[in-house]
Amino acid sequence: MGTLDASIANVAMPTIAHAYGSTVDTAEWVLLSFMLVTSSTLVLFGRLGDMFGQKRIYLGGFAIFGLSSLACAFAPSLLFLVLARAVQAIGAAMLVSSNQALIADMFPPESRGRAIGFNGAAVAVGLSLGPIVGGAIVTYWHWHWIFLINVPISIVAMIAAALVLRPLRHEGRGFDPFGAVFSIVGLFCLSLALSRAHVWSWHATVPLAAASFVVLGAFIMVERRVGSPTLDLELFRSRVFAFSVLGAFVYFVAIAGLIFIVPLAAQTALGYTPFAAGLLLMPITALNVVLAPLAGSLSDRIPIRYVSTFGALVVAIGLFVISRLPAVPTTWELVGAMMIAGFGTAVFSQPNNSAIMGAAPPHQRGIAAGTLATARTTGQLLGVATAGAVYFSLVPHASGHTFAPASTYFGFASIVMIGVAAISWARD
Repeated sequence: MGTLDASIANVAMPTIAHAYGSTVDTAEWVLLSFMLVTSSTLVLFGRLGDMFGQKRIYLGGFAIFGLSSLACAFAPSLLFLVLARAVQAIGAAMLVSSNQALIADMFPPESRGRAIGFNGAAVAVGLSLGPIVGGAIVTYWHWHWIFLINVPISIVAMIAAALVLRPLRHEGRGFDPFGAVFSIVGLFCLSLALSRAHVWSWHATVPLAAASFVVLGAFIMVERRVGSPTLDLELFRSRVFAFSVLGAFVYFVAIAGLIFIVPLAAQTALGYTPFAAGLLLMPITALNVVLAPLAGSLSDRIPIRYVSTFGALVVAIGLFVISRLPAVPTTWELVGAMMIAGFGTAVFSQPNNSAIMGAAPPHQRGIAAGTLATARTTGQLLGVATAGAVYFSLVPHASGHTFAPASTYFGFASIVMIGVAAISWARD
């Protein structure tokens, strides 16, 4: 649900803009408010989960997410909707930062990879089904339901979590207010710069990005000196943890571009409907549902570097195949290439996630989960910004309706995934 709502509203932007008498560019803040707040608060809620218990954060996340979804559905103005989405993002950050920590604590090392694989399958389903579900709701129902659908899910999930999950141990140590503020401000500025790079000129985005690096630098200095840091930098002394987080970040840069460009190019260049274009992402969803738990289980038995490196190389091959498609590819050519890439995503991602959670001490699994989620969200923002910049710069030079501008980007993305494979192999 948390990842689904990151993308479900994408296809509804023209409809929402029309409903409030606004422009699509202004309505885009419905998406941006969710992304910016989520990406900038994940580390904080990971730390709070370690302090006060992951179950409390998890249950609170469901409550906030459900209530704010109701507010989104009946928002009287676009400004109210943007603010309600920001509150919804807080609930999403609470859920996403605690779920992997809950799994890692409740399962022993010999079965943790398989359990995290099931969670990874849910993440993949949410990311790729968002445009499909959103397109179907907007086409055949009313846009309010892209938010109302969360309310009954939140209620059922909160009851189930209250009954099933046991309270986890927590350290209950002090809180680092300055580190929390610096992390939120720094990650917010960085996410804003990445998400608006394709709209704002470099005169705005470069100073904003520079400010984020200054604030994040101050954050690191503070964290090295306080007794109870928001982010314990000692985690990054572990080569497995540091390289796995870096691999996750670069991986999501490439995958976010894939999920963004394929439906876009299918509509603008090949004449697909929004719903049909969204269906091109189904191979990723289907293969992750089937293979992610299996890949996670496999990583419980053989070294993770072998499984995840193989997966990254398969993704690179899939992206390279997409880059070599003809100017007007058939649907089956696109689906075949997406199946190769989808197979690789399932094999790489879950073992890599398992390596991150396994490398963190039990009392720091919340912050490890928050760090992983932050790598994912910032990677996605950079991936979409990069993919959009490359694609839209090439479209004016293309002759007629052609897939060629997208193909150029995927050639670049395949090289990026080879870099991910190298990072994965070097982790041990």
